Amino acid sequence: MILILMATETQQKTWRRTGLLFIGHMLNDGYASIFAPLLPLLIGRLGLSLTMAGMLGTARILINSLAQPGLGHLVDKTQRPLLVVIGPFLTVCAMSMIGRVGNFWQLFILLAVAGIGTALFHPAAASLVAAGGGNKRGLVMAFFSAGGTFGGAFSPLLIVAFVGAAGLTRTPWLVVPGLLVLAVFAIPLRHTIPAKERNIPEKLSLRAIPRPLILLWWVIVLRSTTATAFANFLAVLVTQRGGSAFEGGAALSAFLITGAVGGFFAGNLSDRFGRKSVMFSTIILAAPFLLLFIYGPADLSLLFAAAAGLFIFSSTPVGVVAAQELLPGKTGLVSGLVMGLAWGVGGLVLTPVGWLADRYSLASVLTVVALVPFVAAGLILFYREQRR
Repeated sequence: MILILMATETQQKTWRRTGLLFIGHMLNDGYASIFAPLLPLLIGRLGLSLTMAGMLGTARILINSLAQPGLGHLVDKTQRPLLVVIGPFLTVCAMSMIGRVGNFWQLFILLAVAGIGTALFHPAAASLVAAGGGNKRGLVMAFFSAGGTFGGAFSPLLIVAFVGAAGLTRTPWLVVPGLLVLAVFAIPLRHTIPAKERNIPEKLSLRAIPRPLILLWWVIVLRSTTATAFANFLAVLVTQRGGSAFEGGAALSAFLITGAVGGFFAGNLSDRFGRKSVMFSTIILAAPFLLLFIYGPADLSLLFAAAAGLFIFSSTPVGVVAAQELLPGKTGLVSGLVMGLAWGVGGLVLTPVGWLADRYSLASVLTVVALVPFVAAGLILFYREQRR
């Protein structure tokens, strides 16, 4: 009876902690996602080419991704989980100033600071989520992951509406609600932090990395390549076709909202049916709807964007949990590898996508990108799933 009560109390504490981290994830990724919906306006105001726009997106993601594994290892080594609060603070402060930039380099610096903030948050938060997931790790991680996707999904609608009403130069006012939400999530979080475990961190060599983790990492890189390219240029493609900035933001929101919902269900399904089968199914189903978004009827484009987002993002929490199971005890480092470095390598495609789009067309380049999930799905067939 005592053991049951203790287990129930631990589960409640885990869900309280994950709920607070859900809010933190929504806050961090919501502010980090301000860039993409404002990109059409920034292109016109600063005279940016699509190549320069792609470089900015790549720089933000690359700085974030390269820092995440090292910061994740720092979390594992020092066991200072409250680093999770510093990240959203940097992201909120940096992205709130985006409307006051006057040139390419000022925008670059803001995106770099926001990238560092995101790099601080993700591995520390994922490590805390993994600390008490038990046999529901897929579900718990999916719930946490949904926070970031929801934040990124609603952010385009909110920021476009705000700028439409107040003007682009008024974005510094966004720091006020951001810091208020940060306080709401950060203050109670310290009461849910699990007790520190005294252990001596082991050095991790490249030889110690399991081969299935390397294969899984490449699958996530390929999936992230497609997801990142469409998330960055989807609103631009809508405006190129004659749509408004709000319609572009709505399409991006639909793309991301369904991804959050899909990730939640996929995480739960992976606890029952295995990580491999869920990842394969969701990844391979993404490509047809991405192509339909580009070439299908315009009046159904919102529906196609929603369906594409549902499948391309569903495997995000599943991949994180699968990687953590392959290398237990290194949750911060592994989360940094698959949530940060893999996404960053995938984000490298933004610069060549922008460069090629300047010379050909954005639609034709995104067509090629939409076929990449087929390659990722083929690779996952060779993945040997960890027994749980």
